[in-house]
Amino acid sequence: MQEKYRALLKSGKLTYLLIAVCVIAAAAVVFMPEKKAEVTVPETAETEVTAEAYSAEVSAEVAQMVSAITGEADPHVTVTLNSMGETVYATEDRQSERNAREYTGDALNKTQTDGDTETTYIIVKGADGEQKPLVVTQTQPEIRGVVIVSRRGGDAQIREKITEAVKTALDLSSTQVCVTGYSEYT
Repeated sequence: MQEKYRALLKSGKLTYLLIAVCVIAAAAVVFMPEKKAEVTVPETAETEVTAEAYSAEVSAEVAQMVSAITGEADPHVTVTLNSMGETVYATEDRQSERNAREYTGDALNKTQTDGDTETTYIIVKGADGEQKPLVVTQTQPEIRGVVIVSRRGGDAQIREKITEAVKTALDLSSTQVCVTGYSEYT
């Protein structure tokens, strides 16, 4: 059997046969109809959060921090937001271009080019079978400011400790953090 292959190899027919098989395989790949792959996304907890819920969650965390610094049980914290963040979805752009030429006899009179771009969102199937757009990036909500009313907020040293802790934890400037004490009459 090996002798038969060696004879084919020496005559060059085997080489042409292998080249022909490679060309056919390449043509099959090139002319194969395009089929979009179905991507399955693992099931995750829903991350959609309302502005009120996010603000309340951050307020509760800051209140715990203030309680740890001052020792009081119930400091009042208000967090305001500039934005709720942004979600960017994956898209697919398809561009088409049409050229039109108008001739009079052999002379070109007019050329017109039109182009269109069609943008579609890439949809993936979740583990539950539900189709959802593919998320590329998601930014955190932007905090506008924090107001803290504490029983010990009138003390300059405590006020400074609270301000520094909130600035560090939330990456804010000192102009975005206001710490004040309770009124004596409440």
